[in-house]
Amino acid sequence: MLTNLTHRQLDAFRAVIETGQVTAAATALNTTQPSVSRMISDLERSVGFMLFERRGRQLVPTTEALALYEEVERSFVGLAEISRVAADIRDFRTGSLMIAGMPALALKFLPDVIAAFIRMEPGVSVSLRTRSSQAVLQHVSSQQFDLGFATLDADHPAVTRRPLYTAPMRAVLPLGHPLAEKTHLEPGDFHDQPFIALGAEIATRSETDVFFAARKARPRVVAEAQLSASICELVAAGAGLGIVEPVTAANFAAAGRVLSRPLHPEQPFQYDLLLPALREPSRLATRFLNLVERQFVELLGAQAL
Repeated sequence: MLTNLTHRQLDAFRAVIETGQVTAAATALNTTQPSVSRMISDLERSVGFMLFERRGRQLVPTTEALALYEEVERSFVGLAEISRVAADIRDFRTGSLMIAGMPALALKFLPDVIAAFIRMEPGVSVSLRTRSSQAVLQHVSSQQFDLGFATLDADHPAVTRRPLYTAPMRAVLPLGHPLAEKTHLEPGDFHDQPFIALGAEIATRSETDVFFAARKARPRVVAEAQLSASICELVAAGAGLGIVEPVTAANFAAAGRVLSRPLHPEQPFQYDLLLPALREPSRLATRFLNLVERQFVELLGAQAL
């Protein structure tokens, strides 16, 4: 528990939250601007995390500051309880994450990361929404979600989009398929083979069509599906071959459901990280992203070689 908090520090903190400026807070408290700045700095040292980000003349509270402010507002809890909450926020014993993810990551990859995360941080709650990439973009643009995982070719003014991981698309084959003897598959290997394609509305479908057209290969499309997982299920059932993004291919191959082979020439696939543009990632979100990056390397690092 923190023991060096003072009422004056919390008064200054509350005033800056409500006015957005040190000058206005100083006026409200009938004190000087340097005094308020010093009390905020002292409070940040006491609680162990940053409380405000400066944007022009405005001070924007961090996610952690807003969590602390909720407790400060509940004045009946007393200074000792506020100190305890601040210590919990600092030490990751409380907090929450709102995450939206495309199905390719939200069906298994992200749940695996979340399970590891809550083992590390048992006081934290995580909410995961599985949505299309466009819907993930809209969720994050609302500023209500902390992290989004998608594949996009367009930006949104309220969202910061960053490349997260790029790896080649993979061919998936039924167990025991004759083509499994090959180290990689070329367009001609798919010619006249039963093939499960991505739906025509999926952007990656056009890239796969170009992959085949470049060598005048014509697979027999026996089924279409919107999700890579659905394609892998059809491949596992022996319906034909498929080409899917690398995470789903790796998960199904690791489970012994399908065989996975690289393509030549390669088809790069990029996973994007989406962040709300109006605030910086919280310390919890940053900690979670470290696990995400590690999971990508563990799952695809060897495969991408």
